[in-house]
Amino acid sequence: MNKYGKCVVLTIMVLPVCSLHAQSFSATAGVGLEYYDAPSISRYLAGTTGGVTPGAFTTSIQLGAGIEYIIFTDWAVGIEYAYLTNQSSGNVYQISYSYSLPSITLRKILAGDNYYLRFGGGIGYHSSSLSENIPTLGTTTDYSSSGLGLKFDAAADTKLGENFYARLDVDARVEFTGNLKAKSGDYLINHNDQRQVNSNLSGAGITFGLVYYF
Repeated sequence: MNKYGKCVVLTIMVLPVCSLHAQSFSATAGVGLEYYDAPSISRYLAGTTGGVTPGAFTTSIQLGAGIEYIIFTDWAVGIEYAYLTNQSSGNVYQISYSYSLPSITLRKILAGDNYYLRFGGGIGYHSSSLSENIPTLGTTTDYSSSGLGLKFDAAADTKLGENFYARLDVDARVEFTGNLKAKSGDYLINHNDQRQVNSNLSGAGITFGLVYYF
């Protein structure tokens, strides 16, 4: 191969790298809905507030933000934080619960004209909390738990302006956050079946957000 042929090959190999690494960092924030099943919490709510039917899925607001850095041409590593919250009220009990979901992520990137596609997931040590208020007694008890959480997602970024993109993200997640426990050391007990209440869940969600590429 002559020197001109080598130059063409080298140019073809380098161009994709340059086009991706021209915008190596990205920051995103968004809001969405998570459709999930937390069976143990559902059973507890059904017995206290008359809320979620056992075995039924429910919907929570999901807030999230994160940053990513592109490595190895078409892969990105990042950190992100998501927050889920929900509540249920009855004649006696008022219960609110939430999940705090920080994760390290790894995603495959496909770049095109004015768009990016991402496929991957994340893993983290996540936590949950549940607050149980009984207004008639004037008491509030807070419970918490923590454990491993996994997330798999796919996202599409569409260019809006110079460095701004709109993002549509769909995800599936599993949380193994364990049994809810008060600071006193007492576990939250479902008195209908005398079992400890855990905050494990599985579900899927959709998030709409904005991305800025640096």
